[in-house]
Amino acid sequence: MFKLISPFSKAKAVPMFFSNTYISSFSSISLKEAAAIRKSRVFSSNIPLLQSSFGPGGRRRIANSYKYELKSLTDRFGIPKRSDTWKRYNRHYGNTQWDKLKGPALFTLLFCTTTTLAMPYLFEYTPLGVFKRQPYALVLSIIAINGGVFLMWKAPQFRRYLNKYALIYKDNVETYWSFLGAAFSHQSFGHLFVNMFVLHSFGTTLCTMLGSANFLALYLNSAVISSFISILIPVLLRFNLSVGALGASGAIFSVFGAFSYLIPKAPIALFFFPIPGGSWIAFLGAAAYNVAGIAFKFGRYDYAAHLGGAIAGVAYGWWYDNKRKQMRRQRRVAYV
Repeated sequence: MFKLISPFSKAKAVPMFFSNTYISSFSSISLKEAAAIRKSRVFSSNIPLLQSSFGPGGRRRIANSYKYELKSLTDRFGIPKRSDTWKRYNRHYGNTQWDKLKGPALFTLLFCTTTTLAMPYLFEYTPLGVFKRQPYALVLSIIAINGGVFLMWKAPQFRRYLNKYALIYKDNVETYWSFLGAAFSHQSFGHLFVNMFVLHSFGTTLCTMLGSANFLALYLNSAVISSFISILIPVLLRFNLSVGALGASGAIFSVFGAFSYLIPKAPIALFFFPIPGGSWIAFLGAAAYNVAGIAFKFGRYDYAAHLGGAIAGVAYGWWYDNKRKQMRRQRRVAYV
């Protein structure tokens, strides 16, 4: 590193990085003074390693010397210190498995609890009540929202917000609301078309059966649960987390799971070919495929999210079926 000196200024010595010599102005300093300066500094060095390499505690002295040199360079030349982003990055990768899952688990629990309790009141006392009489319109509205987010991905001005709220970074979740936003986010038309086709096929019937409030609670809760499971399983199995995830597949699998549990013998076809055994057999086959995908790591699909949504859907179907049977028993007792 060099520094220019004016020949009319007072003589001053400027140290060179990695050197014990000095550059001085010959216009106003004598050779004798320069020689004296070099002699006084002949045993000094700007490299701490050469001063403290030997002897007990050498490594500690080397580290302390480097810390002092880095601090002095930062203060003198205004070198920026390590950013908060870098500190958060190191803190994240130093966390234990529970530290990585604690925040997502708490958010999932609070979101599902709040949604389940608030949804009946929202459909009773807010404009959402229009969907109580038109459950088919609710499914179409969900499809329309997915289509709108797909179009937003094509506009560069929305990329910043979509990357934050509509895409899950498993290695470092920026905001937990992406657990919900990613379930309405698709970047390719093929991905969007398949998911929305399946949602329309099973969702319209299931929404009519459950009611609009229960269906929307199932859809939103399973979207967040599947996003959490997509992080939980890779963390527990120590899989690679440096991937992003998006899509409604987890929520779609929950709709498929609830539909298959409640109507197990419903006829279903794959590419216009009927599947023997009905919807429940088809669901079990799809669930087994996702388990195999997790175990053998083939393809680029988020099998963990699919499996999490499927489990959430079956659990909700089991709860709703028991509640329905209990209400039937109460009506029979009332008639008697």
